[in-house]
Amino acid sequence: MKRLVLTFFGALPFLACSAGVDDEPGGGGSGSSSKSTGTGSNTGGGPGSGGSTGTFTTGSGGNGGEGGTIINPCGSECGPEEICGDGLDNDCDNAADEDCPCSGGQSSSCFLGDPSYAASPGCFPGTMQCTEFGTWGPCIGGSHAKDSCFTSDPLGCHPISAVPFQTVDLKMGTGTFDDNAMAEQFDVTCPPGVMPCPAVSGLSSYQPLQSGEYSVLYTKTVNGQMETCEFPLYVGARGLRVELTWNYPPGIDTTDLDLHMHEPMTTTAWATSGAPQDCGFANCKAFSFLFPFGDQPEWFPPGNVPPDPVNWYDAPNDQEDLCYYAPQGAGAEWQEFPGPMGCHSPRLDLDNITCDPSVSEPNSGSYCAPENINVDFPPKDQWIRIGVHYYPGTSSYTGTTRPNVKIFCEGKQAAELGTFGFNTPESPVTWSGASDQDKMWLVADVIFKQDECQNTCIVQPIYADASQKTPLIVNNQSSSFGPAYPPMP
Repeated sequence: MKRLVLTFFGALPFLACSAGVDDEPGGGGSGSSSKSTGTGSNTGGGPGSGGSTGTFTTGSGGNGGEGGTIINPCGSECGPEEICGDGLDNDCDNAADEDCPCSGGQSSSCFLGDPSYAASPGCFPGTMQCTEFGTWGPCIGGSHAKDSCFTSDPLGCHPISAVPFQTVDLKMGTGTFDDNAMAEQFDVTCPPGVMPCPAVSGLSSYQPLQSGEYSVLYTKTVNGQMETCEFPLYVGARGLRVELTWNYPPGIDTTDLDLHMHEPMTTTAWATSGAPQDCGFANCKAFSFLFPFGDQPEWFPPGNVPPDPVNWYDAPNDQEDLCYYAPQGAGAEWQEFPGPMGCHSPRLDLDNITCDPSVSEPNSGSYCAPENINVDFPPKDQWIRIGVHYYPGTSSYTGTTRPNVKIFCEGKQAAELGTFGFNTPESPVTWSGASDQDKMWLVADVIFKQDECQNTCIVQPIYADASQKTPLIVNNQSSSFGPAYPPMP
């Protein structure tokens, strides 16, 4: 292995506010588009209808002040009826968007209880998936107003948040519960689909590589007696983040899938070996920008200032330059640039060529790390297309390969496609051995929209047959861009 309405709630460490949806591993290389399987470093048809959407309301959120004044000017308290498409429990019946329509692959943030608390400290959204009945399923995870998240005691075990790649000290979530511990241990359960699950390093250091809600179990021993508490770790990144994983075969067999992102609103043919409009392994990693060969993506006008889309962004605090913390030496490559360049958008943080699914140390060159492409400040009102390519010539695996793509908008899951999420019975994406190498799966189109109160992310899956909702897989050697973009929402 080489190289949708959704409402967002809950705070991320890099957001002012939000509301409820190598070629050679380890660095180096000549800059060519060919692949190799070197040892990694251990250093630091047409689009169908029914897109997945999610919104997050700006403002500080929550009730506060005398008389229960609503701090969030765009929020609301409990109302008489449910409003479809915002992921909120508008009528406060402990269900979000119940009986509202959705379609396969859609995910959404969800927040239960009084919506005006959606962005309050201690409150975080959960995630709900579209069911086979075309309506939203239960809200899973999160810390909600119905459970009085806004009164959670920070001195006890409590939720914590982090961003992908950065190491987090899990002891931050124990409050004063650990004060009298004579021995202690942390165990982490990863979100569904995150395999392998990274191991805890030392006593309490943890490096999550993928977005989602993790569960942390803390065990302490006091005078020979064990006591436990459990708390969530919420992991998410700003902007648009797309994560690709697949069923990594064990042993010496290997499959090599590549994540691609197409320049917004352009329709040139995919160029899996590199082109300015196609961000992938050949031209979108740190090495490609350090030693440019002319096909690097520079999609956004120079002179833009965030939150407008920018090609390069050097955050005021290096902790926010997420690319600097990419595993297996990729982060060190991003920091090699002369001067304070920061992180590029778009970027592919690392290219997974070969790995061992039994390895749980995320900085090992053998760890099966996800491929992910990021745009820190996505443009508004412009469709962005996502694709996955089965790279030919390096795979010895003759079994079935099942890619899975998760799309996150402002840290909240907006879609999951690949292993499920198209139709019922499900129509997963499957590739079989060498016969399917060099094929391209056209995954979805994504668009961000904004008004005074809401930022909305819409994910529109791409179908070979819109009525059957089957995935569109094309022969890369004869494929162009694919079907036209959906109409502007």
